[in-house]
Amino acid sequence: MADRNQTASENDRKTSIPDDNPAQSPFLLIMTVGISRVMEADEKMENRLRYIRLAICDREEETMIRLENFLEERRARGQVQIHIDTMKNGAQLVRKIMEQESYDIICLESELSDTDGIQLAKTIRETDEETVFLVLAADESRIKEIFDIMPAVYLKKPVERQEFLHWLERSIRRMTDERKYYVFNFNRRTYHVPYRRICYLESRNHKLVIKTELEEYSLYGKLDEEEERLQAAGGMFFRIHKSYIVNYWHIHWLDGSAVEMVNGETLPVSDAYRERLRREYWQYTEKIRQKLHRSI
Repeated sequence: MADRNQTASENDRKTSIPDDNPAQSPFLLIMTVGISRVMEADEKMENRLRYIRLAICDREEETMIRLENFLEERRARGQVQIHIDTMKNGAQLVRKIMEQESYDIICLESELSDTDGIQLAKTIRETDEETVFLVLAADESRIKEIFDIMPAVYLKKPVERQEFLHWLERSIRRMTDERKYYVFNFNRRTYHVPYRRICYLESRNHKLVIKTELEEYSLYGKLDEEEERLQAAGGMFFRIHKSYIVNYWHIHWLDGSAVEMVNGETLPVSDAYRERLRREYWQYTEKIRQKLHRSI
């Protein structure tokens, strides 16, 4: 666990990556306005570190290895932490998502061995508006269908290195919207962690501890101030104790005295926050339920 003296702070400046045009291809890659938007340049870009979860779902081992090599190349350049999961069929991808896994980017074959990849993407899109799909296809016969799963990109197989890295970079740049990210400074870097990746925040020994799915960061900060900042997340964080703020998406179960997190940790619920937790939890649950209902 990293533990250095740092200061938690918001960073109001936007970042961007210079736009590099991909090689021309008859198979035009279609992007959403959000992905293609050019964002303001930031001279401090080199100090920003983003955390991305990416899935590759393709029946061909050769394709998975090819994309993993491209991703390793991008990861070696720094500025981005990329966690990669690979699956050979749609059932494996669905299983991961049902286990409360979510991905920022999914590289998805259009015609998997066990299901239709684009139809699977449509199903995922019903409850996930943010994931970027990189659809992998042998030809352009289904290119119009990806309009239903935007934001998405259509890539012809075998995927070319320059095109893949270009659209990967554009997808990463799309994720710099700080309204969807928890931003903090640590070890002279500014981290952008998606709200959904944060398990909980803790006040411990006069420090602020940020527990994410993979890492734990300890820095100087006040939990009361962070609670106010987290309101930008749209209600997914709940104060359960003077020392804890937890994320709805990482709660396994709760009762009047404790919350068990998906990672197996059990955190206490204090009397002062019990009723507020119960009220806010069910309000947010109903909000999600109504959103799902509208998507059907």
